[in-house]
Amino acid sequence: MRSIKQWPVSVWVCLALFVVCLIAVPRFGTASNFLNLGKVAAVLILVAIGQGAVIVIRGLDFSIGSGVAIFSVATVLCVPSLGIVPAFGIGMLAVLLLGLVNGALIGFLKLPAFLVTLGTMIAVHGFCSVIVGGAPLEAPTGIDLSGLANSQMLGLPSIVWLAIAACLIGLVVMQFTTFGRECYLIGSNPDAARLVGIPVPLRIMQAYLINAVLVALAGAILTSRLGSGQPNLYPELPFEAIAACAIGGIPLSGGQGGPVHAVIGVFILSMFVNALVLLNFPSYLQNILLGALIVGSVLVQRWGMRWAAANRRNVATVAENIATNNATSGAL
Repeated sequence: MRSIKQWPVSVWVCLALFVVCLIAVPRFGTASNFLNLGKVAAVLILVAIGQGAVIVIRGLDFSIGSGVAIFSVATVLCVPSLGIVPAFGIGMLAVLLLGLVNGALIGFLKLPAFLVTLGTMIAVHGFCSVIVGGAPLEAPTGIDLSGLANSQMLGLPSIVWLAIAACLIGLVVMQFTTFGRECYLIGSNPDAARLVGIPVPLRIMQAYLINAVLVALAGAILTSRLGSGQPNLYPELPFEAIAACAIGGIPLSGGQGGPVHAVIGVFILSMFVNALVLLNFPSYLQNILLGALIVGSVLVQRWGMRWAAANRRNVATVAENIATNNATSGAL
């Protein structure tokens, strides 16, 4: 168990923001607002955890938005002939295929993650537009896709439980399995990982497949919520996921962070946007403040990491001096 001093800086930022919102923002502390906040954050938590796993291995995924788009289009196209559950399965297979292509190109062909996922994002959005003629495709009359989005369990929306389960499973996989430890080593030093026999290309592809599973779950929630297939569904989703990871304390250089950092980043982002909406800030001002929050959070964490590193160096120096003095005294 980590001591409080070892908690990420983002935890303190999150707690401070929560207290400020409780005090300064009307209706923020109501049960209905917390419920709405949880439902909105659930989708971003899923994709941020996946994006975090990819960033740990020094990757990046801009194709998340096109992933949820192809899920919704494939599902709505297939639902009249196959039924709801098989159609959702087809949607998931489409997203897994996208993750497989990304992972193979980046892991085995060693192409830049930025360019590969940017290319697949554009291509898949275009492919979805061709299939549905550029306009949203509504689910046929009489077919209700809203079961997942509207269902509840133990007093909470099912999608919130889904986000909680994804966080716990992601935490176990990244912290307590050989796969997770190898991902951190790949992110820290890919050459050293190869030298000790870790199959780096395979692990990279597996990380993108895990990300694809979480993107597919987010796509299922959005499709269930909207009841239609949309070729340009949630285009800003990859940028919000990357921002959440950066705010939560996952460095884009890889090798550090995890699901908890991603979730903290989502909480900060979601609370901030929710507070601005409740305060009736105009949208242009929301964007300015959101950008300032992202940059400010990264700066605070960078200073926090430097402060922690300086403290560790000071502690090491003091310990070394004490050891030297003890050795000198013993010799005398």
